Amino acid sequence: MTTLSKKEEEQRRQRQAKKGYWQNELHSLGITSKQKKEINDEEELENLADFIKQAMFQDYKIAYSEKGNAHKEEALSTVTIG
Repeated sequence: MTTLSKKEEEQRRQRQAKKGYWQNELHSLGITSKQKKEINDEEELENLADFIKQAMFQDYKIAYSEKGNAHKEEALSTVTIG
């Protein structure tokens, strides 16, 4: 059995913590654990969370703009997942 150095062990813990952070972030955005299990890379998790946040922000801007009612259908379609 191979033993990891303290530095390698710390790096592994940091990667796990970062991955956990982004999984929690996605959970707060409504992504189910079944959907998250398909993604294991921290960078992919981060990109997905950022993409969803940007889509929600755009929906918010449209909803509260002067033309909010005219774009209601478009706003609903951008947050559909899966």
